[in-house]
Amino acid sequence: MIGVLAVTKAGRHQAQLLAGAWPDVKVYDGRASEVLPIAFAECSGIVAFLAAGAVVRIIAPLLSDKATDPGVVCVDEAARFAIALVGGHEGDANVLARRVAATLGCEPVVTTASDAVEAPILESFGRELGLTLDRAASDVAAVSRALLDGEPVLLVREQPWPVPAITAADHASYAV
Repeated sequence: MIGVLAVTKAGRHQAQLLAGAWPDVKVYDGRASEVLPIAFAECSGIVAFLAAGAVVRIIAPLLSDKATDPGVVCVDEAARFAIALVGGHEGDANVLARRVAATLGCEPVVTTASDAVEAPILESFGRELGLTLDRAASDVAAVSRALLDGEPVLLVREQPWPVPAITAADHASYAV
């Protein structure tokens, strides 16, 4: 479920456009400081038609883990930009920002380094194949930095084989 909230007339209009275009939207009405924490707890993604600073102040105490927090996207008052604010990869905010931009005709703003240089995204690498990342036994930041710097990285699967067959499309999208 994608939670959508707005506090101004223009924002509410844009929120209704998303609600009319997407089947998986729940619109939250009320004061942002009251409804944003509710949406944060209930939804896998949030689109807030609010200033980024306001959203940061409201959600800051709610943030706990990038693996479980929802992705949060902010859209400016003029609906020019859809900004992936929190949860770019694991919360799918980058995907959500692009989805909002495609629907509203605005520009997605994605600032994660791997997206900027089209490097593999370690946090979701192999997700479609059933692979998971053991955060306790890995240094995600160091491996991500190596990928961004073009250094070779060895990925190890400790679970028993076989893994699902890899198609040509899978190979192309996960080539390192």
